[in-house]
Amino acid sequence: MTPSIPDPTIRRRSVLTMGAAAGLVTATASGCSFFSTDPDSGGGGGGEGGGTDAMESPMLAEKVEAGELPPLEERLPAEPLVVEVAEPGIYGGTWRSLTLGPGDSASPDRIVGYEPGLRKSPNLDEIGPGVFTAVEANAEGTQYTISLRPGMKWSDGEPFTADDIVFAIEDVFGNTELFATPPSWLSSDGTKATAEKVDETTLTVTFAAPTGRFEDELNRNMELINYPMHYAKDFHPDHNADLDAKVEEAGMGVWTDLWNDQISGEGFWKNPELPTIDAWVVTTPLGEGGSVVFERNPYYWKTDPDGRQLPYIDSLSFEVVTDPEVMVLKVTDGEVDMMYRHANSSANKPVYADSLESAGTQILDNTATSMNAMCVALNLAHKDPAKAALYQNKDFRIGLSHAINREELITSVWQRQGEPWQWAPSADSPFYDEEFAKQFTEFDVDLANQHLDKAGLTAKDGDGMRTMPDGGTLTITLDVPAAMKPEWPTAASMISDMWKAVGIRMSVNTIDRTLFYDRKISTANEHDAGVWGGDGGLAVESIDPRWYMPYSDESVWATAWARYYSTRGAEGSEPVAPAKEQIELMWQFAAEPDADARDEIFRQVLAIAKQEFWGIGIVSEPAPYVVAKNRLKNLTAGVPDTWVYRTPAHTNPESWFISESE
Repeated sequence: MTPSIPDPTIRRRSVLTMGAAAGLVTATASGCSFFSTDPDSGGGGGGEGGGTDAMESPMLAEKVEAGELPPLEERLPAEPLVVEVAEPGIYGGTWRSLTLGPGDSASPDRIVGYEPGLRKSPNLDEIGPGVFTAVEANAEGTQYTISLRPGMKWSDGEPFTADDIVFAIEDVFGNTELFATPPSWLSSDGTKATAEKVDETTLTVTFAAPTGRFEDELNRNMELINYPMHYAKDFHPDHNADLDAKVEEAGMGVWTDLWNDQISGEGFWKNPELPTIDAWVVTTPLGEGGSVVFERNPYYWKTDPDGRQLPYIDSLSFEVVTDPEVMVLKVTDGEVDMMYRHANSSANKPVYADSLESAGTQILDNTATSMNAMCVALNLAHKDPAKAALYQNKDFRIGLSHAINREELITSVWQRQGEPWQWAPSADSPFYDEEFAKQFTEFDVDLANQHLDKAGLTAKDGDGMRTMPDGGTLTITLDVPAAMKPEWPTAASMISDMWKAVGIRMSVNTIDRTLFYDRKISTANEHDAGVWGGDGGLAVESIDPRWYMPYSDESVWATAWARYYSTRGAEGSEPVAPAKEQIELMWQFAAEPDADARDEIFRQVLAIAKQEFWGIGIVSEPAPYVVAKNRLKNLTAGVPDTWVYRTPAHTNPESWFISESE
């Protein structure tokens, strides 16, 4: 059959950007082709069995009829966000997928979790309205006026107003127990921005100095709109004098633990009472059954071009499994409507291809934004000074890199997909540098030994393995998160053998993803080395530069230095001089309102990354893919795949629908 896939190309009508004078940072709803507030802007009726005549899901219409829910016109905002669809959908059905359970909140988040203030198009090449209808900046880039949708509501029917955004900025991000320092995107010169309500649907956000980060963050950061004040204030000490009793009743030690469990973090799939603006709301949370279940939000604020409330699909079910191999079996048996994580390896793609007809599925290829399928990161900010000194030695890292036979790994592990690649922007990136991408990728044992000798590792123990410069045992313990990528444990074991050939002992430590994170976060900094994917290769290079400079807790190679960056030197470990220079450049980057000037600053950051060679890449990321049931309609293929925009959530899952008809 021909897949139901629209052309992902976005046609731009009008987008106004901040210029020399005060201007509109983004298009308002009526000025962008992939979203609109005009129900007559496109689409049309038709469909199967008259199903596209309904203006809302029958399950909601029944509740309206029974007096359990207000009529549709009272639930929608005055100007709903209109989502263009390839085909008008029919209501109903349950969309089925899989999750690995605790630690895998990203699986549901990549479907329900992309509802930012402003929104990127599926191809990430356009910005349009989202929760916010408009954002205006003053000429200096120090004050932003945000406009909300009149009549928009949370999933429990309470109004979504400027009070919710002010609460997030002042009471959440301004609380030092929750945030010791304000996020960089919400501050300038280390000072948090202030928020002031103008009216129910308007507020201003004011910075102490010009900033280039805030407007960029609005199309990918959901933090400003994740805190329903009417509900969350009961979990906040400034608003609830009896909070201690609530904390004790929940069995928590301090109020921040309860906040992170029920409001922030994973509250969206653990707390059914937490109001949301997402298309679906959790009804069976993690831990209460074999599946995590989400049901449609009756107050969802988007419609299709005919004014029919979205989402089309009634419910989502994420079955909890513990083994990626079980995921593969369920997909090939036709039990999964979409598989987009964990089991989508290069080795599994031929398996899925062989079962397309029997499983009733299709394979949709997307575009990789990751620059590397496997980044090997030594902890350069190690707690052990001797280990830190060794890992910071560039010759040591170069020697390890030359000892890796990447062609063998590509053939054996990645099914001949990809090419040798370091931590460098992808070939299609405007920041691409071939020399950066290819340096030290040649497999050369003699050259590897020369660099290891130059690093001071000339002495060997009785087993012929190199020792630390002080004579102590040298073992690299490489943390590999289990069940994340099936290639990683195999590749890590092969690399261990390759390093053994040049006298380096490496132990592969396969651990749970949650423990992996617990060990590497900057406040723990307990890891020796780790493995992760190479985010930041295309489309998001300066947005997520975790592998190019110490940026966040995702910078596995130096999370303690990243904390120094995020706290403006108040916490973490002081980095080595080149990394500190990068940090200072990124502080400049955050304050620079001009996009071209920011690009030039980022190029300086990349030049330092190239010179310092912070860590070891293996292979360029093969094209990611999704396996989807043929019954799932309105899918979009060929889009950039990135966690930053919660792929595939930025392709409008609310417009997907289920139809058994061919």
